[in-house]
Formats: sequence, C-alpha cells, structure tokens
Amino acid sequence: MERLLEPLRDEPLPPSAVDIGRALVAGRRRVRHRRLASAAAASCAVLALVGGITVIVAGEAPDGSRPPVAQEPTASPPPMPARAPAAFEPLHRYAAFGWLPDGLADSFVETGTDQLLLGAWQPMTAESHERSGVELRIVPAGHDIALADMGDFAVEGAITEWAGVTSAEAVNGRTARWNGRAPSSGTGAALRWEYAPNAWAEVIVRGGAAGADARATARRIAETLRYGVDEPVRLPFGIAGLPDPLRPMSVLVSTRTFMGIPSWEARVAYGPGERTTSGEWPLTVMALPQPSDTGDGANFGDPNGTLDGHPVRRSSMADGGKALQVYGVQGLYLELTTDDTATTRQLPDGLDGLFRSMTLYPGLQHWQ
Repeated sequence: MERLLEPLRDEPLPPSAVDIGRALVAGRRRVRHRRLASAAAASCAVLALVGGITVIVAGEAPDGSRPPVAQEPTASPPPMPARAPAAFEPLHRYAAFGWLPDGLADSFVETGTDQLLLGAWQPMTAESHERSGVELRIVPAGHDIALADMGDFAVEGAITEWAGVTSAEAVNGRTARWNGRAPSSGTGAALRWEYAPNAWAEVIVRGGAAGADARATARRIAETLRYGVDEPVRLPFGIAGLPDPLRPMSVLVSTRTFMGIPSWEARVAYGPGERTTSGEWPLTVMALPQPSDTGDGANFGDPNGTLDGHPVRRSSMADGGKALQVYGVQGLYLELTTDDTATTRQLPDGLDGLFRSMTLYPGLQHWQ
C-alpha cells in the first residue's frame, strides 16, 4: 500500500469544499438555537450558558408580554377570526396564549412572514433531562403545518396525506384533528385546528406540563388562544439606515432560566423576501447579555481586533459573507453576519458601519 501511495506524496491536496468561516458561524448559531428552541427532545440536551448573565426584570418578558401564569378560563372563548392574514408581520406577533399551566416561566417567540412559533417552558435545572412545556405553531392563510417536528413548519397549500392524524372535537366550532406524529418524545399531545378558512394552528404539549391529561391541557390552551393581538416584539437594539431591500424577515426572542440564573437572546434576520443560495437570510443581527470582552472557548472565539475601542472578532466566508462579533458593549455581546458578497457590499462601510448605526437598549425596561 505504501508503494501505491508513494507517487501521491508530493501532490497538492484538492481545494476543500468546506467553507470554514461559514461552518463556524453556522455552528455557533445552531448551538444557540438548540439552547433556545429546545422543544424537541434532541434539542433539549444542549444548554451552555455564557458568563456574566444579567438579571431579567421581574414580571416582564423581553417581547413585552407578562410571564405565562395559570388562570381560570374566561366566561366565553376568545372570538375566532373570520379570516386569517395573507402573511404575518415579523415585528409583531399575531397570536398570544390565553391560559397556560403553572410554572412555565421561560418564553420563546419566533416570527416570520409565513409562520409564528410561541413557546412556554419550565426552567431548566441541573437535574433536568427533558424540558416540559407547550408550543403554538400558527400559519397565515393558504398554508398548513408540517405533521412532524421541524423548524420551518409552514407548508404552502394544504396537506392531503394525513397519516397519524385522527379527528378531534371542534375547537370553538372549528375543524380540529389530533396529530399523533408531532411530539417526538416523552408524554404529550398535539391538537391542530383550522382557526380561519384555509389557515391552521397547532398546540403541542410536552412532558410534565401535560399534567394528568395531555389532551385536555392541549384543548384548554387551544380554546383560550387570542388572535389578531398585533403585539410588537420588543428588541434590545435598533438599526438606522438599512438599505431598502433589507427588511425584517424573522425575529426571535427568548428568555430562559438555568439553575436560577435568568438570561435572554434576541435575533433579527433581514432580507429582500427570500433566502440566499446557502439557505440563510442575507443579514442577521443577534444580541445577548454578556459583558465579557473575551470569548468562552466554546461558542465564542477570542477577539482578533478592535472597533471603536471594543474587542471584536472578524471572520470571512468563502462566498463573500462576513461576521463581526463585538464584545462587552454596554453589557452585551453582538454578532452581525452577512451571508454573501452582495449583501456585504450593500452596507455602507460594511459590518463596521452597521454596528455604528445601532442603538442599544440593554435594560429590559427600555427595549423597543
């Protein structure tokens, strides 16, 4: 074998097809997303907190909502909409929970034009092996919801193959079905209903949050859901002067507590209405409470430069995408990422200019 390989010893290796810069940025994003949206069991096992966590103002979540608490059903169910919007506004959430079980203090909201995901979870502890909580998945008119667990669950058009789905008693007079395929692990139930003509919603109850009767819990949540609330998703930053094609396409805000320590994360993805060839949005801006001016050796690498006196780390992707990580800015860690050359060139002065155009609201009471 050694003689066979001898002629190849001095041959140069072919260029790698792996974009190292993109892999590092995408890897960090996936790890954080698993920490935040750990609804599925495969995601629940990953939770790595960074140092210097700031304390969340008691009684208020970053998106402006109150922490979910159990409450008695209203005398009559909320009105059902006569029609659903053709698309959602990412900076606002169309629907909100009414009743929820006790103890679901962690919250999660992810908005987009074609889907809205809300989550309420029991805080993680050192002994936790699986999170318990509830999810709401809802799509606008002309869409359906994928039957299995997945991040992008909006399906254009109607689902016609209903394997694993059975009929259910109507939800406030609207057609409903039990989805036996949605809870990927643990005890739970998934109830979906046509909340408006040609538009669907689904509540998924997982783990101990189900109580003695998971289906009863799911139904009570579904029947008290509020529609058309048009609540703004409050954020810890604002950006001035973005080029016209770049508008918010996806907004994510999470609050969580691990071993009694609260934290949050906020992320906004911008684009002209479609993703790039890599499947990402052209521009992403993320913030979380992290006053340290160095990396943590895991999710955050150490700085390799400075910007306006702040430690930063700059990275480049093979196709022209750029990443700028800024440390210890008013107690926050910021990460700005473009996904291709065209987007990078659209930004006056690139990501450095984008950072300088940002207004930060590190105190939760000041989020806008």
